[in-house]
Amino acid sequence: MDKKRRIGSYIVSFDTFLLLPVVKGNKISTRVIERNGELNVPRKPIHIVKKSCNYYGGSLQNSTNTAKLAIGKRHKTPIIIAHDFGVPYIFLPTMSPNSEQNSWVSYSAIDNIEPDNLGCTLYLENGLTLKFDISATTMFRQFAVATLLEKNFLKKQRQLNRPSNFDFPDED
Repeated sequence: MDKKRRIGSYIVSFDTFLLLPVVKGNKISTRVIERNGELNVPRKPIHIVKKSCNYYGGSLQNSTNTAKLAIGKRHKTPIIIAHDFGVPYIFLPTMSPNSEQNSWVSYSAIDNIEPDNLGCTLYLENGLTLKFDISATTMFRQFAVATLLEKNFLKKQRQLNRPSNFDFPDED
């Protein structure tokens, strides 16, 4: 991994894999893990998620409501932060999104989830391995719900691109 950098502002991209809270005294910052490095942002993970949703033309509330409409009301609903050419970028919370201990994990960055004595181990597509104090069952559930959200999104994209069956009347 590259040396850690510290920046004041951050927007999630397809290279963002994890947003991890870092507590020092009474301040919370975010350790951002990307495909090819990591950096520290002096903002809470929830702030980065909200700002990213706004940047891409939505809001966290709208992303949450859209996800709930698509997959039903669920605890710790994964959200689509943005999409590019029909590919959704889904993040799943490890805890309640408003919890200061919540981490946000990119659904597409997860290669595997394995149980371990303290919770679970996440294997990311860039080869990084991280341990979480969350049961593997909970992480598997979050991953499965994110899969349902992705499937629903892709279904809607196909419907959007499907030719209409509407017949126009013949012109005389």
